[in-house]
Amino acid sequence: MSCFLFFTTAIYAGEPAESQRGAQGLLPFSLTVGNGGTSPLDCQATTAHWYSLDLGRVAAGKKISAPLWKNLASGEVIILNEYQDRMPVQRIWCGAEGQSWQTRSEVILPTGRGERPQSIALTCASLAGSVACRPD
Repeated sequence: MSCFLFFTTAIYAGEPAESQRGAQGLLPFSLTVGNGGTSPLDCQATTAHWYSLDLGRVAAGKKISAPLWKNLASGEVIILNEYQDRMPVQRIWCGAEGQSWQTRSEVILPTGRGERPQSIALTCASLAGSVACRPD
């Protein structure tokens, strides 16, 4: 029996693991954040691999946009890295530059299975030690 387990494990281990890359089969949408205040903002994302991604600095009166994708079957929101690897997003937030986590305003993501994504447009501003965002 142990010989059989070794043989089947060796066959299975010899098969290449398939990694999904690119946006094929995913639905595109975007996140746009405008800075309606006078202090710069910093927007970040955390992926399922506990990796932080810098989405960008938003100067007063300016906007940034980030392309996102949605897997309808799983509900995952995806960011593609420079190699087109699919990076599942756990959360996105914007906060005051230099204190983005402490002053954050989290972006609500469309994570429901079968929920078709709509682009997200927000105007955020730093107010009294926190950041507040509102839909455009």
